[in-house]
This record gives sequence, structure tokens and C-alpha cells, in this order.
Amino acid sequence: MTRQPSTSDAPAPESLLRLGRIFRPHGVRGELKVAPDMDDPTRLEAVEVVYVGPHEGRVVPHRVTSVRYQETKRGTTVILRLDGIADRGDAEVVTKQFVYATEDDLPPLEEDEFFVHDLIGLEVVTEAGERVGTVTNLVEMPAHDVFVVQRTEGGERMIPAVEDFIVEIDIDAGRLVIRPIEGLLD
Repeated sequence: MTRQPSTSDAPAPESLLRLGRIFRPHGVRGELKVAPDMDDPTRLEAVEVVYVGPHEGRVVPHRVTSVRYQETKRGTTVILRLDGIADRGDAEVVTKQFVYATEDDLPPLEEDEFFVHDLIGLEVVTEAGERVGTVTNLVEMPAHDVFVVQRTEGGERMIPAVEDFIVEIDIDAGRLVIRPIEGLLD
């Protein structure tokens, strides 16, 4: 008899990274259509166990049995098959829930790649050393990502996450160095 996974088998909520959202079943054999929350959904292929639930504090572990992809007008959809989700009824139960993994379970990032949670809270300074504010979010836009920065003196500014504006991202120092153009910070 196989032991069913339970929420007690899940890691601490703060150690989980959201990989995507299950938006519907796929077929009748328990496959799930997942909208990925990552730039490279193929990273999921290296993950052996994911955690599924409505939020980080209430998840159930599932072993990944297959990962494939479907290209749509809106981008790549992940077709995910998990142990313990055997048919369409099981898949419907987890629809609208999220898929998580621990950072340790994901393949290592390339040198110029970062997890969004590592960027939130970075101090933003100009090349001249002027303090601008703090990164509060990273928003995906059609052309490029944009850093949302809470200004030191109040208000928010959006800074394009492109080489023309971003001089350095130093996670260890907790700093994002920017090259502002006229009007960017006004």
C-alpha cells in the first residue's frame, strides 16, 4: 500500500518558490495545464517533487512523472503529470491552485539570472551613489521586465530592467545600481 502525501511532508512555507498556477485539467488522465511563473519553464524538468496548494502554507507534495509543453498565443503552457493525480476528477480538485518547489530542488541559475524574491528589497542607487529607493516588485511587460522602486522621498518609479539602465545587480551587497536618463526619476 502506498502512503499518500500529506501537508506535514511539506517544507516551511518561506522556503517555497511559486512555479506556476494550475488553470485547468488536460484530458482525462490527470494531466494539469499550468501557466508558468518563470522565464524558463523547462527548469521544471529537473524537479522531482513539487508542492501543490492554494498558498505556501497549505501544500501537498507530489512526485513529477512527466513534463511537456504546449505553445499557445499567450506563450508556453506546461502540461504536468503528478503522482496522486490519476484522472480528470483529481485534476479538477487542484485547479486554480499553485505549484511550488524549494530553491534547492531547482537547477542552479546562470550567472546573470536571479530569483525575483532575491531582487525585492534591494537598495537602488545611481552610478554617482545617490540613493533612489528600494525595489518592491518586478513586473513582466511585453517588451521587457520593469523594476518597481519605492522612492526614498515617497512615490514609486518604474525602471526598465535593460542594460541601458541597469549597471549592476549585487545580491550579496543588497544593491541595484542604475544609470538614470533625464526624467526617469522625476
